[in-house]
Amino acid sequence: MSKVIDSLPSLARRSDAAYLDFVEGFREFILGKGADFEDRLNQALVDEAARRGQDWQDVEHIREFVQQQPLGCLRDRLARTQQEMKWHALVRSFDEQRAKLVGELEHWASRGPGDLLLDPEFVPPSYVNVHFHLQPGGYFKDELSGFLYHWGTKVFFRGDNDADQLHARLTRFVPTPADGRVLRILDMACSVGQSTTAFRRRFPEAEVWGVDYSAPMLKVAHRRAAMLGDEVTFKQALIEHTGFADEYFDLTFAFIVFHELPLRVIEETVREAARVTRKGGVFAVYDFARTADKSPFQRYHRWFDARHNGEPYSQDFCDCDFDGLLRCYGFRVDATPLGQRAGGSGYMQNWFAIRE
Repeated sequence: MSKVIDSLPSLARRSDAAYLDFVEGFREFILGKGADFEDRLNQALVDEAARRGQDWQDVEHIREFVQQQPLGCLRDRLARTQQEMKWHALVRSFDEQRAKLVGELEHWASRGPGDLLLDPEFVPPSYVNVHFHLQPGGYFKDELSGFLYHWGTKVFFRGDNDADQLHARLTRFVPTPADGRVLRILDMACSVGQSTTAFRRRFPEAEVWGVDYSAPMLKVAHRRAAMLGDEVTFKQALIEHTGFADEYFDLTFAFIVFHELPLRVIEETVREAARVTRKGGVFAVYDFARTADKSPFQRYHRWFDARHNGEPYSQDFCDCDFDGLLRCYGFRVDATPLGQRAGGSGYMQNWFAIRE
């Protein structure tokens, strides 16, 4: 068994693990090629557009058509249900051992390697008061939110990240600055620190920081990194106001966070990344792709996700000119989509931005 899996907390009983294995397989059946909902519904959309003699222009018209199809209604109900099943099982299992798990976080909080820097005066902003992808309490209201997220994303990635494979792959593809200097790295919105430790392993001599607003996430991140022997520092702060000095970092990284920010905060975060990334440094972003030029079903999926899967800001991000925003704040953008090179789906995109 891998070290990363060992860092997951044990579930209350073996039947909980078996149930979540079923949910993971159920999720793969729904979203993968088992039921083939995407290809079948997209073909129905293409056929309907051909019958009408015009392409789909408005996502609301796509929605009306999909939700009139029995197959579309079934897909939507199952997509929501598998998320609810996952969180129900995890909350139940963790509630039964809450005192033990809280004690474990306290035990690791002052242990190294690495440091955990929490701000006792920190107040989460109102825009994070969301049950992102239906996680109960969102990312910070439950003291076990980090454990919920770690297990929840294990199921979410359907076996592709049980041992940090996805994070290791993505961080490996991030280019180094042209001068080759990588002394300091910032992982923005680091959650439970899987990218943070992956960067530490790729650049073992570098000073690596993970920043997040959620204290429960950071506690799990520190526990996990310390258990694995990875010396990184986790700091509680907003990614739009990190508190670091100007041009402090050689590499700045943001993994699937921008779609969970309002447009105002997206701009503030890009400005902050430009401020803390040195000239010639790299700002690497992995997030949702624009949907305007995607298939009709992918456009519908983004609509559904925004409204029924706890992603209220995602559509605005997918519709914005993120490339232009990066350029506005002094980045030169590499438009080559890493998502394709790293085996990503058509729903995801990468930006490699060089600070000029």
